[in-house]
Amino acid sequence: MKARRLLVFMASAIVLAAGMGVAVTSYWQRQQPVFKDAPKLISAMQAFSQDLRKRGQALPPTVSLRELVSGGYLSAKEVGAFEGVEVTIWPTAADSYPQEMLMCARFPDGSVNALLGDGSVQQLSPQKYAQYLKQSGQPDH
Repeated sequence: MKARRLLVFMASAIVLAAGMGVAVTSYWQRQQPVFKDAPKLISAMQAFSQDLRKRGQALPPTVSLRELVSGGYLSAKEVGAFEGVEVTIWPTAADSYPQEMLMCARFPDGSVNALLGDGSVQQLSPQKYAQYLKQSGQPDH
């Protein structure tokens, strides 16, 4: 039951994260291609977590898009809209803490757009991002 709840929560978090991805890519639309395949991102995270569970491994505190690509869950072409952007997902973020980050995108200039558990998106400077992680107790990637 707990694993099922975690899987449902992760799927919800990924849907929210995909929404953030769409918002981020819309902002940079002229400079980067638009991310159009949120269902693939959700499927990739589900497959990643199922594979870990089958091997008896716990979910890591963070997962990057780079890890999903290197693991064969996504292709580089599928996440091309995030080229030059470091994307991190917190698969174990708890829904009981709405201010925890579910996903963040760190841009080349160091600024960060973070999707929080309450559905809001925060734009953070590098210093505010580090401070936010420290206050929330979430690990950095």
